[in-house]
Amino acid sequence: MKTKPLLVIGALASVITLTACSLLPDGGDASQPKAVMNTKALINKGNDVVSPERLAKNVVKPLPAQANKMKPHILWILTDDQRADSIGAVNMALRGTKESELGYVESPNLDALAEEGVLFPLAYNQSPGCSPSRYSMATGQYPHHSGRYGFEYSHRQSEHAKPTIPEILREQGYQTMLAGKLGLRLKNGLNIAGVPLTYDYEVERYALERAGLGDWTKKTEMNWQTGEQVKVTEFFHYPDGSKDAFVYSRGGQFVSEVNPADKKLDIIRSYTRSLPVLILGGESPMPEDQTTDGKILQAFQNYLGNANKSYTSMLGKKIQGPVDDKPVMVSLSFHFPHTPVLPPKSFQDRFEKIPYKLPAFSQDEVTKLPQQLKNLYHNTKADGLTEAEKLRTIQDYYAFTAYGDSLIGKAIKDFKAYSKKTNRPYLIVATVGDHGWHLGEQGIQAKFAPWNKSGHGAMIVVDSSGEYFPKNTVHTDYVEYVDIAPTLYAAAGVDINKANQHLDGFNLANIIRQPELKRDYVLGEMNQIIGDRVYLRSKRFGFSIKIRPKHGKPGETHKAGENIMWAVNASPKQVEMALYDMTCDPNERNNVAYDPAYQDIVKALRTKTQNIFLGDNRLEVNWKKQNVFHMSDFAAGAHDRKLTELDLLPMPTCLAGI
Repeated sequence: MKTKPLLVIGALASVITLTACSLLPDGGDASQPKAVMNTKALINKGNDVVSPERLAKNVVKPLPAQANKMKPHILWILTDDQRADSIGAVNMALRGTKESELGYVESPNLDALAEEGVLFPLAYNQSPGCSPSRYSMATGQYPHHSGRYGFEYSHRQSEHAKPTIPEILREQGYQTMLAGKLGLRLKNGLNIAGVPLTYDYEVERYALERAGLGDWTKKTEMNWQTGEQVKVTEFFHYPDGSKDAFVYSRGGQFVSEVNPADKKLDIIRSYTRSLPVLILGGESPMPEDQTTDGKILQAFQNYLGNANKSYTSMLGKKIQGPVDDKPVMVSLSFHFPHTPVLPPKSFQDRFEKIPYKLPAFSQDEVTKLPQQLKNLYHNTKADGLTEAEKLRTIQDYYAFTAYGDSLIGKAIKDFKAYSKKTNRPYLIVATVGDHGWHLGEQGIQAKFAPWNKSGHGAMIVVDSSGEYFPKNTVHTDYVEYVDIAPTLYAAAGVDINKANQHLDGFNLANIIRQPELKRDYVLGEMNQIIGDRVYLRSKRFGFSIKIRPKHGKPGETHKAGENIMWAVNASPKQVEMALYDMTCDPNERNNVAYDPAYQDIVKALRTKTQNIFLGDNRLEVNWKKQNVFHMSDFAAGAHDRKLTELDLLPMPTCLAGI
């Protein structure tokens, strides 16, 4: 089959190094320096070939003038808990084959979209949890600049609260609509009832659940006088209108009985972890168009299909369809492949025949972890599943992403048709996962981690003209999810150099043209499950560290800014460091943070990381109060996106590992 030419933007050395590391088998011999592998063979592996001259090419046409251009329609596609390696085009760019390290993936529609614009296979989120990641994307800020570190609710009564993407675009004349998950955990205010609409119209994923629409829903009943949970009931919905109901929690305690529907739908629960009721695999009781994601797609299609008139949404709310003479911005935020992992039977039947590789894992990995990460392992571990169960969860996960890709294909087709009908250019941004998901790597099936599988995502950006985002192009350097907001703003005509000074990212159209915007590292922070932990990742090193002494949020266990210098003054053991050398250990199985051979590197990374996250305008907010916060700036400017601190340090040869 003749392949289309591919333009790759970014340093050739970066592509070669990453490819060499990424192709190491899980559990391979970490005692040899893997960076000396035959990179030419790796680049050319698979059906497609990335030619050396295109790998070396790192310039494209100048950015067209923004003045007087017609505002494009904007479609932002976002998925939930999706690994970057579930996309064949990403694997091809990084590994030279469409398969992931675990095996077969199916993503024809996103692969085709990647050929229409720029693929960013090294896109990293800023927090490996749904709400903090989505808040970071929506405001264009790192968590340490927004003050949102976990699943706490924020509000607009804080002077530091920033507007979200749809609110800024509405000021630019856009009609905005959300179909699917919002997940911002944003309230009107401390003493103001309700949750604010950030889009003009929202058919929200959890509202669909409360209405009993989709294939799986749950209902939580509370005693509002005591604030205690009474019970949680889950429902499986069937095409004939029937449903199976089962109470899996009473009084805050999980019941010991097994849901009878589990056998009917071949359900695998997360029985080895602290939250034992999550559905890690199973068959959806609904056909493809009636699942939760099918309903999300339907909400999107209903909006575009009711242009210039009002209609009633599936939630019973009046919605004004878009008018033809104004631009639209639609956020299509799917549920898949978030738990419950329930691909339709048509997909599950095909994928259950595929023999995936199980990620290698050893308890020796856990013994080398600091306590914080040991806690994460024990809370989210999956290595206690049987081999057959592990295989099934992988099969069903990739079946779910393949099903989701089919829905994305339909959405893209409809969006392009609407753009053509209204004679307006378009921009499509597809974000693969608000964060990633482990399928047994590090012994867990979860997110919330500083390891690569939690942080690594991908983005595809397409503009209908191909002038801003050249067709069939791959950008091989790091980008971050904070780049989404400035990219959308620039497309809408917002002068991001003058307005919205809080933005931490860059317009992706500029990133592919300006080498000075290249990042040597990406950042992330999480304060959920195990307490506050931050990480800095470069092409060679993955470093993470405990940054605050107490397991809680400001206003819960400590005051905003209290003891802000704790990590700076604490001992190396107290800050519970983890360091992985991806040249020798690409699957992050051997923590070398306390190995003498790495101490100079650890010292430099620790100083850099602490200065960025604690001293470069860190904002801590007590969201339980109206306007209580603390900002620390003892190392302002530390986040320069460069890692020159390592330039003069000798790099260790690979040590014997797991």
